[in-house]
Amino acid sequence: MKICAPVPDAALPQAIQLWRSAFGSPGRAGRPCAENAIAAMRGEVIEGIVGLRDHRGGFLAASPPLARLLFRPAPPTADLVLDGIVVRHPRRGCGRALIFAAEAEARRRRRDGLRAEVRLRNRDAMAFYRSLGFVEETRGRFGWPWSGMVAVMRKPI
Repeated sequence: MKICAPVPDAALPQAIQLWRSAFGSPGRAGRPCAENAIAAMRGEVIEGIVGLRDHRGGFLAASPPLARLLFRPAPPTADLVLDGIVVRHPRRGCGRALIFAAEAEARRRRRDGLRAEVRLRNRDAMAFYRSLGFVEETRGRFGWPWSGMVAVMRKPI
């Protein structure tokens, strides 16, 4: 498995498709920001992707204005935010490899930590982040109104 940061241009359509299979589409997204994603690839196939978000935005373009009115952001942070992670075959090490690559990217960008905003009802994700050293900082109704309660988890770098 090869870790690619940023996502290669030729792999962007595949990365977007995998991303949307997990997170849906925020409406009509424009060109993705390849620099705000890291891909795990086997040959030409993307096995997983982690989106990154900072003050400039995330992997996919911003949502339409109406959708932005519904979105409730978590408290501001100077950390590099993990904007979501999706892998084709869970429990094979791909997710861990992507998080380790995100840690390296946070160091490169001179960030003090990584932050993940995780739905509390997603117990597998909560356990995954805890196993990697993330600790819960706060809880709230962040994100989309239908997302439910979210834990803001952080790992210092």
